[in-house]
Amino acid sequence: MSDLQQQLRSLLADRHTPETRAFFEKILSYADRRGHTVRRRCYADLLTSDEVDEAVAEVLRCLITGALARFRGETLNELFAFVRTITDRVVWRAAQKKLRERSILEGDGGEAALEWHTSSSEWKANVEVVPDVQISEKDQDFLRALVAAESKVNYARAHNVSRAAVTQRVQRIRKRISQLEPKHQRAVDAWLHLEARKHLAT
Repeated sequence: MSDLQQQLRSLLADRHTPETRAFFEKILSYADRRGHTVRRRCYADLLTSDEVDEAVAEVLRCLITGALARFRGETLNELFAFVRTITDRVVWRAAQKKLRERSILEGDGGEAALEWHTSSSEWKANVEVVPDVQISEKDQDFLRALVAAESKVNYARAHNVSRAAVTQRVQRIRKRISQLEPKHQRAVDAWLHLEARKHLAT
């Protein structure tokens, strides 16, 4: 049994010894940083910091109540990748819940509901704005297709091209994006995450 697996067993058996507490805090710190990074990059207009804190608490509950017991990795990097995947999913679910709530408010009776829960100015501040991206329509179409394919391999297979060709095209687009002003680079990043969220939602 690896040292990491022994640490995990000790953690699940007793989280209150100095060693296991330090290990647990390391996992907590990583999940917390990851959750707030995802919010900042993808859901800054949708989730509050407190809502992300709640999502991170849910991540820890999932880990302690079964996920860590099922983890079979041997390295800390594998563990962090495992925690990252769970955190991304939990934060994504929190965002989808918020989007459903927003959709309800935008439907019949939405104005009445808003009168109970928030002022119109607060509501307008939370409306998602699609960023104006400074890249060509051709690049946008390619990136949308790549997001829909979910991987370079899938895109290459679907379009009968090599993975190397896909990688080279991604690199060329990244280079063009890197030459944009910082605010336009952030807009492209926000647009990409929005496209990914649309794909996940469907």
